[in-house]
Amino acid sequence: MIEISDLDEAISVAEEKAEHEDGGTQTRPARESEAALIGYVDRLRSGQAVWEDEPERIARYAHLVELLLALGLDKAAADLTDTTLRAMRLSEIDQVVYREPELWNHLGSLLAEQGDLVRAMAVLDCALTRAHEYETYEVPAILANLSVVSLQLGDPEAAAIWANKALDSLKYEQDKDLETRLTADRVRLDLARASGDEQELHNALESFDQSVTRFVESEGGDHARALGARVALAAARHDAEPSLENLAALELLYVTAQVTLGLEHRETIIAQATLAATEFAAAGGWDGQANERTEAAVQAFVTAAARAVTSPDLGQEHPQTHILQDELAEMRAAITPDDKLPYHIERVYKPHENTERNDAKRKALEEETDIIRLIAHAGASYFLKETRLFYGRVKDALERGVRFHVVISSPWNSLAAFMPHDTAAEPGNYQNIVELVESSPSYNNTFLPVIDSYRLLKSMYPDLIELRITSMDVSGSTLLTSNAGFFEPYITSNPQRRTRRGMSVFEVEFRKDSRYYADSLEEFRAQWELSSTWKEFETNQEQHKAALRSEMGALASVRMRASVRRGEVPRP
Repeated sequence: MIEISDLDEAISVAEEKAEHEDGGTQTRPARESEAALIGYVDRLRSGQAVWEDEPERIARYAHLVELLLALGLDKAAADLTDTTLRAMRLSEIDQVVYREPELWNHLGSLLAEQGDLVRAMAVLDCALTRAHEYETYEVPAILANLSVVSLQLGDPEAAAIWANKALDSLKYEQDKDLETRLTADRVRLDLARASGDEQELHNALESFDQSVTRFVESEGGDHARALGARVALAAARHDAEPSLENLAALELLYVTAQVTLGLEHRETIIAQATLAATEFAAAGGWDGQANERTEAAVQAFVTAAARAVTSPDLGQEHPQTHILQDELAEMRAAITPDDKLPYHIERVYKPHENTERNDAKRKALEEETDIIRLIAHAGASYFLKETRLFYGRVKDALERGVRFHVVISSPWNSLAAFMPHDTAAEPGNYQNIVELVESSPSYNNTFLPVIDSYRLLKSMYPDLIELRITSMDVSGSTLLTSNAGFFEPYITSNPQRRTRRGMSVFEVEFRKDSRYYADSLEEFRAQWELSSTWKEFETNQEQHKAALRSEMGALASVRMRASVRRGEVPRP
């Protein structure tokens, strides 16, 4: 068993493993070196490492993170990133130690590569502050990275500002920092393609074309970054002017990537997916046309997404893999009638996997750019900050302009029958049912605080958030984003055991191309139409209470008559 003793040895082992990585079946020495790297990071994380205030050493830890990502050791990379940032924060309690903005910029890029976009933004902000304080030449690169992360976070306005500022800072030095120029121009191109503005797309294409030309002249056309840029350029040209010529150019670039970089390389996989998506659009896929071309395009995309999962450059949990899987789900859903979609479950989470379930939901909320839909008994996990679950992600989404539509249960529905009450009381004495609800923990500690939180959020984001109340029981908690859904069934009808608890049954996750998503969306829309807005509910709340008293009284009356018939209660 190999054991790595220090940082230099860890980098050496990682570099040697990366050099001989072929994506095939691992040999025993390869598995041992992988285990040794993971063990080394675990020891660092557990505090056995001595951290010196040396920027150069920290930079080498960042290099090791980069190597771990390249080897597909994503968890080890994330753990080492966490440990490195923690050490840096502790070192700077009373003084600035890491003045170099390049180091912060590198760490911010690595966080973005891992999909940790919120922390990436924070670290890049720190990099920009250091760059301004110490007047370095790193500012354009930091601005470009901020534009990329803003775009991934669903903030196109901020992405455009950062990208434009990055390019403005380079406008007098046309041949300097070509990679930064390429990054910023790529963001502007993506924004233009999403906007649908023909003139904006034309201008962005022209600028990106110039950046690609300069980068290719500098690094060569077969450079991985150059190939990726050329693929993006060809796809954008086809968007602007669909033609067989542009489609053929994209296909040629995919073949070039296969030959030059190999089938498992990240840029090859993206080229294949881009070609498939372009073919899908050209064949009318987004218009719902199911034909041989759209079916073939979907199958090609399936192959690309499958390669992403097994690729050493990407892997199952890589953000780019998730992007491909989401796009594949959208393509399938676009050409498949809802009743023909398969009942596919992406993952089942059991109670011991509660952390993984919560992480998956947080990620779905972070990535949403349009609308979040929720059906829940009370929604405490999404409205109450003290639960430490999803409130922060919801608020961030609202800040980005994402809509949040919620349906929760009325406290005055028939589930009130489960409220604790005096079992010695007469069966017909249900006139105090409202008082029982009003004194219950679920009402005072969950329902009322959720309503208070909703009111506050509504005052801040009046056009984005709406809460509705249903008088019907809901069978479980359903969360729907644009690309994914989560459903957790309730195994109990007792409202006291439906809130402020960890997962007690299981939860399933499914994508947009699953029948479960279509059925869940249909159910949400039905509940939404049949529910009361909060204002309607508040105005008519006394009627809801009276209806509950009437229902409980009727139930008690039926029970009393049944008892009389059975002879359990004397006739008057």
